[in-house]
Amino acid sequence: MELLQAGIAAIWDANYPRAAARFREALAIDPRLAPAHLGLGLAALGEHDRKGAAGALREALDLSGGSPEARYALGVMHFVFGENRAAEDDLKAAAAADRLFVEARYALGIVAAVRGDLGAATAALREAIRLDASNALSHYQLGAILAASGDLDGGLAELGQALAADPTILDARPEDPVGFAVRAVQGTPARAAGPPIPLPVPRPSVSWPRPAGPAVSTAAPGAIPPWFLYYQMALFLADAQQWRASVDMLERALTIKDRSEVQAVVADRLVDYSPHLHLAESYHRLGNYREAFLHLGIAKNEGNVPPDALRALEVLLQKDRLRPTILLQPLPDRTSEETLTVRGVILSEEPVPRVEIGGRDAILRPATSAEVSALLPEGGSAGPRDTTQSIHFELPGYRLASLGANLIRIRPRFRNPAREGDLIEVLVVRLPRGARGAAPPGDAGGAKGPS
Repeated sequence: MELLQAGIAAIWDANYPRAAARFREALAIDPRLAPAHLGLGLAALGEHDRKGAAGALREALDLSGGSPEARYALGVMHFVFGENRAAEDDLKAAAAADRLFVEARYALGIVAAVRGDLGAATAALREAIRLDASNALSHYQLGAILAASGDLDGGLAELGQALAADPTILDARPEDPVGFAVRAVQGTPARAAGPPIPLPVPRPSVSWPRPAGPAVSTAAPGAIPPWFLYYQMALFLADAQQWRASVDMLERALTIKDRSEVQAVVADRLVDYSPHLHLAESYHRLGNYREAFLHLGIAKNEGNVPPDALRALEVLLQKDRLRPTILLQPLPDRTSEETLTVRGVILSEEPVPRVEIGGRDAILRPATSAEVSALLPEGGSAGPRDTTQSIHFELPGYRLASLGANLIRIRPRFRNPAREGDLIEVLVVRLPRGARGAAPPGDAGGAKGPS
């Protein structure tokens, strides 16, 4: 069980060689352990090893007595390697063996869409949604299929529901067609026993629906072009403040349709298409000013965006590009000490000649990368500025007022006054000497952050 858990953890980390090693160790103890064969097959699938995945998954299927999960994993494997008929057979068998298998119906919808049978795809996805109304993947894929069938309003409604359920959802890429997840709706208790092994789940995509083949009715003449769906998804993601995902969708739209239009015709209606303007806005939110200015310039040259919108965004970009980032070492919010040492780092596009702390000048020196990394919030970055300057500031012996609240203001000063205007304020309460209840040195409860 410990080896199974270790293999499962490695799959979640996308470390497929480590996962395979742990599952093999488990099989050395018990060669008939079906979950270990299943995990080994998933690790091989993650490595894009068809032969290894097929052998391990078939062994898992045999040893488990026809487990729906193993049958389903085989179906996904066939889909990944373009064997859609075999994929459909295995996925149908998994769905028939377990009526609660949402992922099997969802994957059937994708396979049918790729084969061009949009009617069967719609039916399978609606069944998946009936079993799990909050399943974002099914809503996303159903939206793409409805749009490919010519139903613009229905398609956008489903895509909106997908993002409402999961605003981090992303469209599949050819090199990354499958992710891993636990089952949305568990099967019988017997099947759910033991450590839950993640299952491969095809990623949804606007590009999965294919034109109908000769044996299937032709696609609707008003089918929605993929560039428009990517564009609309980008707008939905921007509304949800998912800026990186919005950039991804906008760039996909541009690979299909590389020029903006004030009014493009989609499904017999006029729609806006301003990808470069929205790319500039999203890159601005991400702090990537170089890319933001690049796309703003393209939007200007195309001449398809109202000048007022361009000017407003340019002012924001210029203002925020000049804005420094202030990273402050945590301070206690209460102390009985007479003095404090205030330290931090300023990130800006030009050197900071002065940093005022409570009206006094701090000691300045270049900051090391380790000092910057230690102060950045978890998952944060210094931002892709062109010429970022990192300045360490320190003011030892900052004396607090004898009792009560002390508001310490930390403000960088620049030679160009246009770069000033940001500060951090920290509230520290001075307690009588020896008073109990002082916060530990690492407590930063008093930091108010940028204002």
